[in-house]
This record gives sequence, C-alpha cells and structure tokens, in this order.
Amino acid sequence: MKHITTFGKTGVHPPEMKLTAGSPIKEMPLPRRIELSLAQSLGRPAKAIVKAGDHVSRFDMVGEAQGPVSANVHTPISGTVKSIGTITTTDGHGAEGIIIEASDEDHAADLQSMCDAAPRIGFDAINRLTGDEIIDTIRRAGIVGMGGAAFPTATKLSPPPGSPQCEFLLINGAECEPYLTCDDAIMREMPHEIITGIEIMLKALGQNVRCIIGIEDNKPQAIKAMTVAARSHERISVAAMRTRYPQGGEKMLTKALTRREIAPGALPISEGVIIQNVATALAVYHAVVWGIPLVERVMTVSGNDYLSRCNYRVPIGTPVSDIIAALGEIPPSTVKIVNGGTMMGRAMAGIQGSTTKGMSGLLLLSSGESPQRPSTPCVRCGKCVEVCPMGLEPYLLARLSELGRTDDAAAHHVTDCMECGCCSYSCMAGRRLLDWIKVGKTLARKK
Repeated sequence: MKHITTFGKTGVHPPEMKLTAGSPIKEMPLPRRIELSLAQSLGRPAKAIVKAGDHVSRFDMVGEAQGPVSANVHTPISGTVKSIGTITTTDGHGAEGIIIEASDEDHAADLQSMCDAAPRIGFDAINRLTGDEIIDTIRRAGIVGMGGAAFPTATKLSPPPGSPQCEFLLINGAECEPYLTCDDAIMREMPHEIITGIEIMLKALGQNVRCIIGIEDNKPQAIKAMTVAARSHERISVAAMRTRYPQGGEKMLTKALTRREIAPGALPISEGVIIQNVATALAVYHAVVWGIPLVERVMTVSGNDYLSRCNYRVPIGTPVSDIIAALGEIPPSTVKIVNGGTMMGRAMAGIQGSTTKGMSGLLLLSSGESPQRPSTPCVRCGKCVEVCPMGLEPYLLARLSELGRTDDAAAHHVTDCMECGCCSYSCMAGRRLLDWIKVGKTLARKK
C-alpha cells in the first residue's frame, strides 16, 4: 500500500455522516414491475427495441445505444412490456422509458434462475480474451461509470486515435460524498471480484498500464481488504488518501495518485490516465465472467431518522415507492429526499421515479441534516475562491450568471465548474452560488 496522499489544499471536509459504514449489503426484493429509463448514460438515450405486448426474459436488451456516448439498457426481470413512452423520473421531469410487469410464472422463473446462476467462463478463458473482445463485451453489457457521471465504460477504455498512451488506470474508491457507503461496502465484501474486474480492464488497455486504487483513509476495512486482494498482482496497488471532498473528482484523483495535473477543459487521457469507479470494475467482472449485463447496483439508503438505513443491492428500474414500501415509511421529520449524496446529489420531487445505473444513494433528510440558511449579500470573504478545486471564482461566476451576462461567465470558465458544491457549502452569506453557476453553465453551452 502507498503512503497517505491527497490532491492539495482546496476542497472542504463536510460532516461525513457515514451512518451505514460497516453495514452489510442486503438484497432488495426482485420487483414485479419496473420503470426502466432509456436515458441511462451521459449521452443520447437508448432506443427501445421492444414494443408493447412483447414478452422479455431477464437480462434481455430492451434499449439499444445510439452512439458511442450512449449505453444499452437491459431488463432485470422477465415479463411483459406494458408500455413505452414518458415515465416519471426522480427529478420530476420525465424521460422515455419502458414499463415491464412480471407474471407469477415470470417471477418464479427469475427467482429460480438467481439460484442456478453460475460463471460463464473460467479464469483461463479470461486470459485468452483479446482487448477488443473485452471492450465489446463491456459495451454490449451497457456498463457506464457508476460514480455518478454515467459515461460509457467501453468508450472510456477506447481513447480516440491520436490520444496519448494510457499509463495509469486509476480506480476511484474515494467515495467522498457524505452519507454514501455503497462503494465502501463492495470493497469490504467483494474485493477479489473487483480486482478481477480491474485485471480484465488492464488486459484491454495493454501490458504497460499500471493501476492504482485510491481509497480515503476513513475506510480502513476497505483499504485492508483491497490491499490483501491486490497483493499478488504486480500491476495493481492500493493508495490511502487523506479524507477530503471532492477527492473523487477526476482532476483531484489524478493529482492525488499520480501528481499529474489535468489542464482546464482537458480529459484525463491527456495525462495518460483513465479513471473508473470501483463499482464499475465490479460490473465489468459480472459482465465478462458471469455474462450478466448491468441490471443492478449497490446503493445506500440513509438518513439520521431512517431506521432501515443500510446498503442494498437494487435492480435497476425499481420504483422508489417500492423501496420505501419494502423498507419502511418515510419518517415524519423528513424535509428533503435526495438522489445521491448531499453535495452533488439532486433533490427529488418525492418518492416518484425509479432507480438508474448512476443512482448511488437515496437519502431521507431531516431539517437538522438539511438546514435552510438565509441568503444575504456577499461579504467578500473569498472563501469560495479558496476552496474551489477547479481554481475558479465562484462569487463572480454566480453574479455574472444571475445578471444574464453569459459571455462574461463563459470567458471566466464557467463551464469548467464540476458542480461539487464546495462554494455554496463554505459561503458565509448562505448564497446559492452553485445554483446560479449551473444556470450560467447551461446558457453558456447553448451559445
């Protein structure tokens, strides 16, 4: 294991609130009805390749990727396609999706298939796979980055011609967001599977690529488990990182683990780096070894007053209302429900919508956990500039965006903002800096 490192003096250290740290991974019941969004990646939504009335089997592809930044979508249950059209999403906006319902026979067959599941290939067969075969399997499985960005994994593992040679595969085990412990849980419980997924990606990238797994030092059990699992792998090492938000960001992680700095607007591959999340490595293992597409993920359900808080393995497309029905009612003290963590997550319109590939958390927060501070005029303290990990001037970007001065905001690199929320968190005046910066980013990108 490498010595403790970090990305620098910017960023913040909010209360960690890892209420589910050390909790086991529990199974969410297989749903009888799913609402499967076709917008499961950073790019264009997938195109439905089934129609209402069709019968589908578990793991069937129901949505086909539309371009390199799109991803295939598969069903986690067998059943009948009830409808294709706009479904409700957790943000309340809606997206194109597929509703599938399972009969009693379908449900019983799925439960039996889960008991009968076995690896598709052995480790000797993995060694015989070519890099192209691995990447094609990952592409067909619909795997995307599961740290939140949902960028298609196969595309990231295939840098465009003319890109610098990849030297480092960095695995993000930072999980620096408050409350979230799902990555911690899979590293504690499935370290060897994750390491196998990493080995598979290294085989796809070539012999000269080294891997560093970065884990924050508030996860000692995960560090120990991953270090032991990686011990016999010459090209894989584990690095403990000092706990600091937003260490999981690609620029921060690259700086912490390689000391290389990614230029504004550039991608990690410009510095010979490719970054994947630990959950993505686990999904690669399942796709290549077991032949299972990305149809489920581990997510954290938490909140200080929520008694059923834990890490759960949840089929993708499970309605949020079904999760609440299975785990217990929402506490009366809840004032906000969040998809993701408290820093970069999104407030939900209620318990509508369903889980997606990028949904890492479901938080039920009380007023004490989500205080509403009054907003006052800027006091010119400069704290937002001091903590910004991207080296921006958040106070200025927010004001320019508020005034509609889109060109000026663009000239001051508003589109470089990673939306980490450090500025709003540290603002002494309680200003909604990030909210306005998001407005400025949106308008600048439309220019």
